Amino acid sequence: MPPKPTKFAEPLILSPIDLDVLGLLAATGYRFLTCHHLSMVCFPSTENCSSRMGELCNAGLVTKMYLPTVEDEKPEPIYTLNRAGARELVRLRHLDPKGLTASVRKPSHLFLEHSLKISTFMCSLQCALKEKPAELVFWKNERSFRYAKGKSLTVPHPLELGQRIPVVPDGLFALRKDDKTNYFFLEADRGTMSLTSINKKMLGYIQFFRKRLHTQLHGLPNFRVLFVTTTPYRRDQMRDSLKHLGYCPNMFIFALWRDIMPATILEPIWSICHKGTLYSMLD
Repeated sequence: MPPKPTKFAEPLILSPIDLDVLGLLAATGYRFLTCHHLSMVCFPSTENCSSRMGELCNAGLVTKMYLPTVEDEKPEPIYTLNRAGARELVRLRHLDPKGLTASVRKPSHLFLEHSLKISTFMCSLQCALKEKPAELVFWKNERSFRYAKGKSLTVPHPLELGQRIPVVPDGLFALRKDDKTNYFFLEADRGTMSLTSINKKMLGYIQFFRKRLHTQLHGLPNFRVLFVTTTPYRRDQMRDSLKHLGYCPNMFIFALWRDIMPATILEPIWSICHKGTLYSMLD
């Protein structure tokens, strides 16, 4: 028996764009988005977005939250899908309801900030692809890399016997151009993780590749890891630490958050470990 329609606080007819928005806000999508993000991929302007998102909030389909701001600064609303919105998405798009919404527990501010970084990357990418002869084949968020009960995928540490390294990327996506498909794991760095932890994360990916888990678990013939970080100095620290590891240097490519916007994300902004040449994700 199909789920019953949600009883709206106000009558509201959902358009295809509304359903796209609800899908992006689902726990299987980008989950936390602002009007800045949504105007890149769904709405013609932030004003249109703000008006419609207000209506979706009043109808009880999405939840609005805020990050703390400095005094006198107006906070930007952050939207996510709630259970009523998920029911409508299931009813109208005939989706599997499993995993569309996450825990009702309020996320921490640090988690929200990190999630918004991932949203900035993916919405910038989607917007940029509108102007390129390429397509986003699929996107999987970090929930895809956890087992039942929230346990992380782990691999054995190559240098420390008996130790294991969790491999929980911020996302996995594929880009197709002509007959070529490139696969990428995303690491959204906010500059808070130590270089020791970054090295360990890189070793985890190397082990993930050596044991062919990318093929066994996700059906990928190959992959690269995108590290987006805060400053040129931190980027260069990451590249230098990778040189000392001595493994798979071309597996990892690096860029800065200042270049993650629709106009530049698909341009040659990505650097590898040893060479000064810059690359595009579509190369």
